[in-house]
Amino acid sequence: MRFRKKRRARSTAAFDTTPLVDIVFLLVVFFLLTLASPMGLAEVNLPSSMGPGSTLTPNTVTVVVLPEKIMIDGKQGSLESLSGLPRDRDIVILASRDIPYFKVVDVLDALRTTGHSRLSLATKPVRG
Repeated sequence: MRFRKKRRARSTAAFDTTPLVDIVFLLVVFFLLTLASPMGLAEVNLPSSMGPGSTLTPNTVTVVVLPEKIMIDGKQGSLESLSGLPRDRDIVILASRDIPYFKVVDVLDALRTTGHSRLSLATKPVRG
């Protein structure tokens, strides 16, 4: 008895969609990360606090960051003059919400590179 092989109908070439799905997924992730950036650098706002009142002591140095200058204990200063502040005193940095955050980061970097470790950012208390 002889069995005949059934001839299969010639099928058309199959299209593999896996690489296509991978590429589309990568493009979606790319566009989400580049086009819909939720926060620009200048849009960062300083937080508000709900804690107790001022903790400033007479031993505290205040550094006020303004758009065009830096004030150190009420006197005009610069980033270079921050290195001369004593390292054993608390330093409080005050900045308005309108100032781009990179200016505050510049002050923090200048203080940290000169060995200051007792730094804090002041917040505006919430009126309740």
